[in-house]
Amino acid sequence: MQIIKITPRAFGANTYVLTADGKTAVVIDPAQSRIDGELIKLGLRAEYVLLTHCHFDHVGGVRVLQEQGAKVFCSEQEKPLVGTFADLFDAFGAPRSFYRVDGTLSDGETREFCGISITTLLTAGHTQGSVCYLITDEQGKKYLFTGDTLFAGSIGRTDFPTGDLSALRQSLKKLSALDGDMPVYAGHEEDTSLDRERKTNPFMIDV
Repeated sequence: MQIIKITPRAFGANTYVLTADGKTAVVIDPAQSRIDGELIKLGLRAEYVLLTHCHFDHVGGVRVLQEQGAKVFCSEQEKPLVGTFADLFDAFGAPRSFYRVDGTLSDGETREFCGISITTLLTAGHTQGSVCYLITDEQGKKYLFTGDTLFAGSIGRTDFPTGDLSALRQSLKKLSALDGDMPVYAGHEEDTSLDRERKTNPFMIDV
């Protein structure tokens, strides 16, 4: 499995492209409309889009990928927020990008997308339906995609609609309890590892 990180131009989230066969891809949080062009350069076709949450800076490229045939998934709890004030398009004056949710994922559910095993972990707090995606490759190695739940040395904000600091603390405890160490790919800024965050992130130490 190959993981390709696409960093944003100007304000936006990190986008992650996952492929097992070098042809089809799962895209986590396509933040900007240019993502389709990046996929073309890579010779990949997006089959699925997985959202960690629906904030505007994570979904700017969803519509174009959906128009090209990609199926869009988010958590059951996040779906009701899509297209509402809670997605922050209006709050930040961002041009709204319309898309539909094709399917939802439940906490602890493991599904295979493009030959990649992906487990959804509900990690409410940044939004009511924020999730992390735990991916296990063919060798059994694990990777954690945390959206805006956990950053290197920090955590996501809880002062937006449906944010809840108490819920986020419980979600951090859930992540801390995962077995073993693994790379952590966050929604913003640098990559990290779960062990590093357990040992050095003040919000993780405190749970």
